[in-house]
Amino acid sequence: MRSIGGRLGLSLFVSLLLAGVLVGQVAIWWLDREQRQITAVQLRDEAASVLAAMVPGPDGLALEQTLLDPAYRRPLSGRYFMVLIDNRRWRSRSLWDARLPVPESDGMDTELLAGPGDQRLLRYRTRFRRDGQDLTVVVAQDYAPQLANFRDTKTAALLAWVVVLAVLALVQQWLIRRGLKPLGLARTQIEQLRGGRRSELDENVARELGPLVTEINRLQRHMEQQLNRSRHALGDLGHALKTPLAVLRNRCDAELRERSPDLHELLLAQLDQIEANVRRALGRARVAAGATAATRFEPGQDLDALAETLRRAHDKPLRVRVEGAGLPPQPVERSDMLELLGNLLDNACKWAAGEVRLVLDLESDGRALRVTVDDDGPGIDPARREQVLQRGRRLDQRVPGDGLGLAIVRDTVAAYGGALRLTDSPLGGLRVVLSLPLPG
Repeated sequence: MRSIGGRLGLSLFVSLLLAGVLVGQVAIWWLDREQRQITAVQLRDEAASVLAAMVPGPDGLALEQTLLDPAYRRPLSGRYFMVLIDNRRWRSRSLWDARLPVPESDGMDTELLAGPGDQRLLRYRTRFRRDGQDLTVVVAQDYAPQLANFRDTKTAALLAWVVVLAVLALVQQWLIRRGLKPLGLARTQIEQLRGGRRSELDENVARELGPLVTEINRLQRHMEQQLNRSRHALGDLGHALKTPLAVLRNRCDAELRERSPDLHELLLAQLDQIEANVRRALGRARVAAGATAATRFEPGQDLDALAETLRRAHDKPLRVRVEGAGLPPQPVERSDMLELLGNLLDNACKWAAGEVRLVLDLESDGRALRVTVDDDGPGIDPARREQVLQRGRRLDQRVPGDGLGLAIVRDTVAAYGGALRLTDSPLGGLRVVLSLPLPG
């Protein structure tokens, strides 16, 4: 899409170019009119000089060549005349074999006449009376040099105008970019706001943008309040549903396990489905709310504290290595990431013999956050890896836990639209790799 500055520059260039061409045409027309008027005065004077060359002779007035301007004796000089007295006529030698038609009316002829040698002639006709005789004098001058001069002037002026317009366009683009720079800064801040890297826009902007920025900040604060209310409501809803579901599950186990096994299994399956649906709905709603500047995940502050907490929680010598603490803050909910990473690391620490490694980095295209957790424990047989992702399933009952850790991780990753896979770790145990798409 073409930028505002580009559209303004192009429209200004075209409009000024058309205006320049129009002004140039008017200027050439005005110069041509002025030049013709000047030529008319010159031709009138030439007619008078030709009249002066008519002297009395034996048969009346006759032309004295020596009294004429030398240009009238040079062939095709561009200056011509013709004198008519009754049936007699004289013409300049400069005409050579060419003819000079007589205009129908006195004064300057408005039309250019094709002359010898591609010349363009302006003619002037006037009448005199001398020594009792009527004379008609027609003088003509080649106007082609002036026309060529006008064309050259117009071409040079057009080229100069194009150069001036190009310079003006560059200056205009610079001024437009400078004038629109606050808009670019506002756009950058809005992108940072959307990505959770800032909580509001800087209100120290140009006066014209002040009201817009103020309203955006008000909208952002309002949305933040609504999101906080929604998060609190989601948390309350989760806690409110957890107890009734647990009560129903316990009563079902106590009352129906022995009496009606089929009904017991049916009710447990339905309760599991209700719990899964509620959990997925809450997860989608939480993720849809998005991260803000106050709730985004900051690896530099959160990872080391999480690793230290897990070292203290497990009463055995563990080496927990964390890579990726230098990443910038990520537009992911901090509570979700702490829950996700806490479950992954807790599961790894339970099974690890002495080493756990967490690596955080970005995908090659920068559009997803990749988390890799390795341990040096016994690992999981590939055929049984899908089982550990099911809620409440544990492969070894000797290790404390409720079997919910990886299932919670799977649900959180699914809520974010990410991917989770289990593979063999280079440390000898299990490797958990997950990818979380980041907002664009």
